[in-house]
Amino acid sequence: MTIVQTFGYLAIGVQNLDEGIEFYGRFARLDLTERIGRTAFMTGGTEHHWVRLEEGSNAGVRRIGYELAGEEAFTTVKDSLKEWDISFEEGGDPARDRVTHWLRFADPGGTEIELYTGMYTRGVAPMGTGVTMEKFLHGGWETPNFARTTRFYQEVLGFKPSDWIGEKVGFFRAGDKFHHSMVLLSSDKSAFNHFCIQVESLDDVMRFRNNALRHGVVLRDDVLRHAPSGSIGVYLKDEARGMAVEFCVGHPKIDDEVHKPRILPMSPETADVWRAPLPEPSWIGGGLQEMTSLSGMPEVGST
Repeated sequence: MTIVQTFGYLAIGVQNLDEGIEFYGRFARLDLTERIGRTAFMTGGTEHHWVRLEEGSNAGVRRIGYELAGEEAFTTVKDSLKEWDISFEEGGDPARDRVTHWLRFADPGGTEIELYTGMYTRGVAPMGTGVTMEKFLHGGWETPNFARTTRFYQEVLGFKPSDWIGEKVGFFRAGDKFHHSMVLLSSDKSAFNHFCIQVESLDDVMRFRNNALRHGVVLRDDVLRHAPSGSIGVYLKDEARGMAVEFCVGHPKIDDEVHKPRILPMSPETADVWRAPLPEPSWIGGGLQEMTSLSGMPEVGST
């Protein structure tokens, strides 16, 4: 049974709502769906929101939202949370939240999670953003108690591991089968790391990159290709919120019937395959003497 269908949205605290709307509009290229008091909803698709900006004293991700596969999944999750002795809150106020039903709790690492159904939709996706966005793809965060937290997401919420990097990073997929809807990183504290938007082409990635650089936004990671998913992406810093925004292309879906998770090394080329060192040219080292000897040979036809 599929429990979680897809990565849904982020509730992000901003100290100045106008600044937050400006940043995510100009640099993440999201469109403002609506603004209600000290809350703004923004999206890049037909979903009502990919980010929910909440003005207040604390900046950063407050809650990570995943969409459930259906209403029946609520019962399954609540039963499992009780078995894990995890308290939860249940509700749903479409006028305020723009979703009809939600369940909120803290995972074993202390990260606030919302599972929901019934998000409002827009008639058409945003137009004229300059990039073609396909999906609000995944979120990644650092978590203490890594072994228990990764087991929780598999046993309680039905996430499937796609790949591991040693015993420090796990990539997990939901019902939509993209390589990962969640990245968990072992740490001594809980902290949100980044969220990713998949775009149509490498040109869109590069437009996103160059738009940020043109306005003086710092890149956390420049163009790279990840070994786990094979996607190509770039990360810009959201310094006000202490995290990064990734735009990527080429993120694959996984065939559950045949896929086996890999355990990849904790090395620079796992994060970026283009960082793998090139082999030494054949003429360097032992080959250099041979090339020198050949250069001293007489020309063909000489006497």
